[in-house]
Amino acid sequence: MRRLLTALFSVIVVGLMLAMTTQVSAGKSAMITVPDRVGDVGKYNVFIIVGGNKAAADVENSWGDNAPPLDATYVDMVSVSFGIVRGSYVFEMKVAGDLPKVGEPLPPGIRTMGFMLWIEDGPWDPASDVLPHTLYELIFEFDGSSYTAYMCCYATGAMPVLPSSCVSMLDSRTFQIQFTPDDIGGLTAFWWSAGSYLAKEHALAWPWITDLFDLGAAPGQVGTDFHWPPP
Repeated sequence: MRRLLTALFSVIVVGLMLAMTTQVSAGKSAMITVPDRVGDVGKYNVFIIVGGNKAAADVENSWGDNAPPLDATYVDMVSVSFGIVRGSYVFEMKVAGDLPKVGEPLPPGIRTMGFMLWIEDGPWDPASDVLPHTLYELIFEFDGSSYTAYMCCYATGAMPVLPSSCVSMLDSRTFQIQFTPDDIGGLTAFWWSAGSYLAKEHALAWPWITDLFDLGAAPGQVGTDFHWPPP
């Protein structure tokens, strides 16, 4: 999925975030929280040329200020936290608007919305011609009737649904998903990034990526990715 994003999806090339690592329990648990700029839901199209030189960007208002997806503030990331607590990985996201409730309509023409956590063998740097391989992709998807979390393994194509007990709605704008190292093949070191999407079908069928991490001045950040464990 990440390899398809190079010239097709929306990302604003502005570095506005700070990364903060917190030791939750010395030697056993750690979390990193990455704030994200608010108000950048699919509003600008940055066409990135992959190559050895610095990426060239053509910035334009690609969807228009009144496009329905721009009203979907629940796909505008405010912060993302990732780490390991008591032996389980934790993925937590806060968004700018209340997450839709069961029965609430999505924007016209949109069948599903959701959030992605990419787990890769290297960082995705839009200014480089080196593209990482996605190993696993955690998808948290809403189709109007329910929320479902599933883990896609790119090597096998398996997409097991995670138990509902792994998902917590911390408040109207924050969710948390826990999964075990076994859910990602026992991986303990990898690169990770996160994003949101709106789709006419579902996450793996050419969604519109509505928000990604801002590029820029975060310690340890390479392109849109961070290494786990943190330096």
